[in-house]
Formats: sequence, structure tokens, C-alpha cells
Amino acid sequence: MKKIIVLILLLNFISNVKGQQSMNMELLANWNDTTLPKIDGDQLWSDIGGYYDSINKKEYAILLGNDSFYFFDITEPSQTKLVTVFNGYSTKSINRDVEVYGHYAYFVSERSGSLGGLQILDLQYLPDSVHEVYRSNDLSVQAHTVFIEAASKRLYICQNSKKTGISALDVLSLQNPEQPTFLASLQVPVNGLGSPQFNQVHEMFSRNDTVYLSCYEAGLYIMDLRNLSNQKLLSVISNYPQRGTNHSSWLNEKGDKIMFTDENLGSPIKIFDIKDISNPKQVVYFNSHPNALPHNAYWKNNMAVVSSYEDGVYVYDLTDPNNPKKHAYYDTYTLNADGVFSGFHGCWGVWPFLPSGNIIASDISEGLFVLKLKYGVGTKDISTNQTQINAFPNPAKQLVTLKLNNVKAATEAVIYNLQGQAILNQTVAEGDNPINTSNLKSGIYILKVNGIDFEKTMKIIID
Repeated sequence: MKKIIVLILLLNFISNVKGQQSMNMELLANWNDTTLPKIDGDQLWSDIGGYYDSINKKEYAILLGNDSFYFFDITEPSQTKLVTVFNGYSTKSINRDVEVYGHYAYFVSERSGSLGGLQILDLQYLPDSVHEVYRSNDLSVQAHTVFIEAASKRLYICQNSKKTGISALDVLSLQNPEQPTFLASLQVPVNGLGSPQFNQVHEMFSRNDTVYLSCYEAGLYIMDLRNLSNQKLLSVISNYPQRGTNHSSWLNEKGDKIMFTDENLGSPIKIFDIKDISNPKQVVYFNSHPNALPHNAYWKNNMAVVSSYEDGVYVYDLTDPNNPKKHAYYDTYTLNADGVFSGFHGCWGVWPFLPSGNIIASDISEGLFVLKLKYGVGTKDISTNQTQINAFPNPAKQLVTLKLNNVKAATEAVIYNLQGQAILNQTVAEGDNPINTSNLKSGIYILKVNGIDFEKTMKIIID
């Protein structure tokens, strides 16, 4: 017996090769330089950051390359311009990260061709130039990520390799933003045998110096670091469905829910209720596709904005956090067949916090993207009551009829196997659309269809 799950999506296909796909998201600008030296076959870029010059009312994107930092004026996205490039401390770095504090940008790198350190650039002279005000390996030689909590003027360095060894997490003071000073290392919790609960912190989020630490397979640790000489473990989220390599987290505005990702193929985004911080409870998990790999997820107002590797940028409506809805997406990486995922390619980073509301994203091989939602969360229901989709008979044998009512334009329906390979597609439109499934082997399949302003899911059984 074969099962077919029918999803409603807007697809643009040439045979099994995926074309540029999007829903409710408009491309404003794309920049790339494929002449630059690549690492691991296709990597040119890693993470991305945003900077807003409040004095001159200008927006900038900071794209992190293998060897350098690229600064773009994106105030008028249609006139996006590369304004300056500055060399990184290390060379041939697979992983770079940046955080902006005031008019300063703080950079670290990891998995590099040469040793690096902490680097600080003054951005107030943009678009003309950036000025390096600090470069040293005294506090950090290599690190995975940085996070800044502006209220307490703290810089957190995750997975920090120093001359004296490796720290799971170090805390620096930014009382003088051009001369950070060491405050403390994380006091890693221990189990009943006196052994560390985890070895490294991959990434983190902090609010009021309560930190949410993504600790790989050990899970998500929540700690109170207000008093660095008396650090307290508040809670651990370690046993949960679809658990993997805990990667990164973000808190909602109210502070009663945490969203995090696990960096594994097919491992969905998770939301936990932490009103009772000593007893976190899972609310929901969700993903762009069953086998997709979400990377970084940011909670902005009632949205989740996610960099989803080979699926590109996704935006979910979290108005009801118990029922996330796919609101928009833009596929930055078109080199894989739709629904087929091989790992670490495509959209690495995304940043949704610029005043304009524009979303900037970095794609490992495709460069900078400046994107805009066509309509905001809550202003339009993607799954409309007017559009009706039915598939019959159910159960069926060799033929499925897909009936569409109140559909504005013709689109395509695509059937996939459970490995995510597209094996059949055809155009569908208003009315009855017979789909011949006689050549399919017995098993479970996924059928996707997409309209301009709708999305829906249903299940069909084929004997």
C-alpha cells in the first residue's frame, strides 16, 4: 500500500532540476564573486551581519568571506554597492562570525588556514572605509561564534581557543569597546561523578545575562551568569524528539519561549515553553521539508526567520507558537533537486533586524541576498478558505485526481519519494487534474503543489 501526502507549494521545475523558488518573498539584490578561491569545493562565504548607521540613516550588510570581510551599502537595495573590503585576521577560514555593538564590529574565525584572533573594526566611517582598532590573539586565537549583550556590555566568545587552552565559553567586558578585557570563563556544570556535563558551547543567546547555551549532543543548557563568581545552572533541555547536534537558539520577546535548531539533516526547529524555567516543555517542532537542515533561526516579533541551507531563507508565522505556519521563503540555492538534501550547502546566515524590515542572507556559494516580504505576518492567510484542494479516490490505485477550486493560476504538482527525489511532475489548474501513478512502485510518496496565495496539506492512500 502506498501513501501520498499532498502539500500545496509554488514550484518551478525543469524535469527534476529545481529552479528559483519563492513564496511571498521578493529578491531586491544579489551579489556574488565566483572568481574568488573556494574551500571544500564550493564555499566562498559563511555568516552575515547587519549594521545600521543611525546618524546617516544608512543600512549595511557585512558578508564574511574565506579571507576577507565585505561591506555593502544596501540602503537602496536596487542600488546595492560593495563599498569596501577588509582582510580577516586568519586566511582560508571555513567559519567566520561577527557581532555589531554600536558602531563597532567584532570578528572571530575558526577552521582556518592560519591562526587568527579577535578583530574589531570601527564602522562609523562607512561608506568610505572601515578602521581596524583592535587585532590580538591574547584573548582568543580561534573561536566558533560571538554574542554581545549590549545592556551589560558583555562579549561572549563560544568555543574559544586561547594560547592557554580551550574554554567552552569566555566572557569579556566591553566597557571600553576598543579594548575588551577578560572577565571570566564559564564554570561548566558537572555530573554526580564530578565530570563536565559538556565540553564546548557551539553558539549561545543571552538576555539579562541569563544565557542559553547550545552544547552539541549534550543539548541546551540555561545558566544564570549575572554573578560571574557564582554561576548557576537553571535548566537543561537534553531529551527531546528529533534531538541532534544542538546548534543555536533565540528567545521570544516575552522571554517565555525558546526556539532552537539541531544541525542535522531532517532535524526540525524546536520551540520550548520555559515559563517554568526549571521544567521546560516542548511546544512544537517544524521544518521546511522533512529532510531539510535548518541552520540559524531568529525570533523576530511573531516570526521565525531561518537560514535553511539548501532550502534558502524561510519565514514562519508564530502568531500561534503552537501552530507555526509557513509564511514565506526564497530559495537562494538552486543546485539541488527540490526536496533532495545533501548537507552543508546553500544559505548559511540570515539577519532580519534592520530598520527597513529587509532581510539579508548569505549563501555559501551564491553570495549576498537582500530580500523583502511581500506582505507581513498576520496580514494574509496563506492557506485561504477560498482555495479548495481535494484528491480522490481515497484509497486509490493507479490514478489520483487532484481537484482545485478557486485557483488563480496554473501551477505544477510534483511527486517525490521519501529520499526527497522528484520523480513525477505535471501542470495543474482549476478543475480536475488526473495524475497517473501507475509507474510508481508500492510505497510512500510526497506530492507538492503550490499556488500564488495558498498552501495546504492532505494525505492520500494508494493501494
